[in-house]
Amino acid sequence: MTSLLDEFVSVQDPVDMAPQTILLATDLSCRSDRALDRATILATEWGARLVVVHALQEPSGREDLPSWRRRADPRQLAWQRVQQDLRDADKLDVQIVVEREEPAALVLATAERFGCELLVTGAAREETLGRILLGTTVEQLLNKSAAPVLVVKRRPRGPYRDVVVATDFSEGSRRALEVALELLPAAQISLFHAFDVPLRGLMNDPAAASEAWSNEAATASQAFLAATPKVAASRRFIATQCESGPVTSLLAELLETRDIDLVAMGTEGRGYLAGRLLGSVALTLLNTLPVDMLVARRPRA
Repeated sequence: MTSLLDEFVSVQDPVDMAPQTILLATDLSCRSDRALDRATILATEWGARLVVVHALQEPSGREDLPSWRRRADPRQLAWQRVQQDLRDADKLDVQIVVEREEPAALVLATAERFGCELLVTGAAREETLGRILLGTTVEQLLNKSAAPVLVVKRRPRGPYRDVVVATDFSEGSRRALEVALELLPAAQISLFHAFDVPLRGLMNDPAAASEAWSNEAATASQAFLAATPKVAASRRFIATQCESGPVTSLLAELLETRDIDLVAMGTEGRGYLAGRLLGSVALTLLNTLPVDMLVARRPRA
């Protein structure tokens, strides 16, 4: 039987709730270096095991050549590359998985085999004008992974300190808030909600209507927090911000005014986070916001 003291200790010691196993999906490119650095920071902070996964996609093909003219084994080369990149993480418990398989399938199967509680990956590439493309593999992970997925875009400067959770007051976004509270006990977490004022252009007093909708959204934000038990259990203050307008542009503007480290959101919700798969606006957020993104799926019944 759990005593009141045990319950108090579990609330006061958030390190116990941190993941014990983290998976890093890497293609060994320079774009994956930031994800590697972030995964190393988190594994060190949490004392977690780090599982590094790389999928070989080159054909294996037999080469009937003398031994001194044969190419080195791609699997061995990948192992050596990962070990070299992890040379500063010699105190970590690291497991390296290199297999010739479709990347998303290998990552998901490895995550299930090792019981990984967080998947860390990087964006595929960055275009001009700041657009960041996730890539097919990352999108598949976001749609199929049972564990939260952390998409790393920025070069890590330290632990996450300022975290914004985008919410539409759905159970999907509630899960995102819960995951942020569990993973980042030392971070400042705030709630952000974007709303639209219907038929605003046809109103006699659009400013008054906007204020009324803003007040209603603020009330809904507090109700949302009150209905999330882990908020009370964490004993942390969660600031709320409700703004009228498109969520994509509003969050982009917010990033320009605050030194935000991470934006968290759910994959199942209402409105812009609706649907079993990532919606178009959610993908737009992931592709355009120049900040790390934490995506959490609501556990299925």
